[in-house]
Amino acid sequence: MRPIISSIAAAVLACAVLPAAAQSAPVDIGIGASATRENETTLVASVAWLPEWRRTRNGVLRWDVGAVYVRGRDNTRFDLSEDAGVFHGGARYERDNGFVAGFGVGVQAGRTSALSGNPQFVSTVGWRWERFSLLARHISNASIKQPNDGETMLLAAWRFR
Repeated sequence: MRPIISSIAAAVLACAVLPAAAQSAPVDIGIGASATRENETTLVASVAWLPEWRRTRNGVLRWDVGAVYVRGRDNTRFDLSEDAGVFHGGARYERDNGFVAGFGVGVQAGRTSALSGNPQFVSTVGWRWERFSLLARHISNASIKQPNDGETMLLAAWRFR
């Protein structure tokens, strides 16, 4: 088993156990596709533990602790063949009307032209309907280290309580 997959499996297991200890905080599990330069696409999977931080007038501010797995791509002219993972923490705002926005900082495991150095910044925007979410996410190191292609992904996520 690839080391990144093992790390993601451990993160999924931890996120499945931690919510019980934190009064059943929700866990989002997602799958989708990511693209980088020249639309080289690949499978991505994510998990996020989302305990409530504070309620606002029109929504909820949550902690966002999670991991994103990006499968390597073969036969590209870029260095994208290694699996990569990003473990991140930050905050997510979920408006009562369904709008979702978040930002976090993370560290990576694995190295590609798209994810090429720490720290990694994770920004998320999307929409949530009850338990289902459709999220656009971008992960990049903000040109701290080159190359800085980043990964831009579209995820479908399901929320478990």
